[in-house]
Order: sequence, then structure tokens, then C-alpha cells
Amino acid sequence: MKKILLPFMAIIVFITTGCSPITPKYRVTIDAITAPNIPVVASSYVIDALGKETDVNGLRFQEQAKVLTQLLNIKGYTKSSNGSPDQTIYFDYGIEKIKETESYSEPSITFSTSWGYPYGYYGRHYHPYNNFWYGGERTYRQTYTYYNRYVTIISKSSGNKELWRVDVSSIGESKNLRKIIPLLIKASEPFIGKNTEEPVKLVIKGKIDKKE
Repeated sequence: MKKILLPFMAIIVFITTGCSPITPKYRVTIDAITAPNIPVVASSYVIDALGKETDVNGLRFQEQAKVLTQLLNIKGYTKSSNGSPDQTIYFDYGIEKIKETESYSEPSITFSTSWGYPYGYYGRHYHPYNNFWYGGERTYRQTYTYYNRYVTIISKSSGNKELWRVDVSSIGESKNLRKIIPLLIKASEPFIGKNTEEPVKLVIKGKIDKKE
């Protein structure tokens, strides 16, 4: 019997002690729009920063632009090598702090212990008994900090006309953009060159977090 129980207990301990792998999930909102009456064709492109203050040659931008390049190549786009691309893919990403205050109420009850004759009890000696008073409700407020992680991808023709645009965002507690931005870029793939009548809400899975 002991030989049977030991493996079983090992599995239970593995699951309950946090050693089991955890797959993070992210709620994502995607909004896509495409210019009317213009066919979306996969063609040659270059990637440029959407914001003027962004350093295109910076390591962080290049790291995320590499993920976008891989996605575009899968879609059939070809990175221009002659300096005359058919379209320029403008790319921007970032993070915004959001603070939310939540209110909740709890009953206000005061407890005390007294000595004397409790109601309905008579005798020669005092006895301790408990009293409590209900004082209504107290309102408490607690502020939580969240972050809006976002990605914007805009395609423009050689004549500087917008062809399509995809905006992806996710609100959560993590500030780890190196981990989350690639997920948002990949989530945009089905919506490139498409129109969403209203923002689409999805839940995407990240990589499994390995805990020691």
C-alpha cells in the first residue's frame, strides 16, 4: 500500500506547491480598419517608427520590429532591399499607467465583554457576558494600478496614403513589455488588411512561466 501511495502523494505535492507550470493569459482588444476600394496586396515594405521621438536604431525598437518582420514575412510581404518599397509599415508600442479606485462597504460592529447579570439570568454572582453594537456600514476605498500595453501598426503607400491600420491593447498588472509586446504583435496577424466593425476582444495565452 505504501508503494502505491507515495507516487500519488508526490503528484499532489507537485500540483499544490506551485511547481506545476502556469500559462499566463491576457485579455486583448483589437481594432482594425482598411482603406475602402483599395485592394490589400502583400508587397515590398520597410518598417519605420510611428513616433518621431522613437529611435529606430535603438535596441528595444529593433527587438520588437524583428517580431513584426517575421509576421509580415509569413503574410507574404517582402522586406525591401533597394530603398524603394511599395509601402512603409509604421510601428509604435508603449505603456500607459491606469489607476482605478474601487469602493466597498462592510458592517461596523463593536464587540465588548461586560460583567453583571445577563438578560434572563439571575444569581448571586456576576457573570461575564458579551455585548455588540451595530453601527451601520463603513465605506472603504482601495486604489489599484494597472497598465495599458499597446501596439499600433499602420501601413502607408509610397504616396503616403494610409492603406490599413491595426491597434492592439491589453490592460493588466505587468509592465514587462519585452514579454507582452510580441504577443500583441502576433495577435494582430489575422486582422491585417481587415475591418472590424467594433473592437474585438480576445484572450490569448503567453509562454508558460517556469517556476523553481
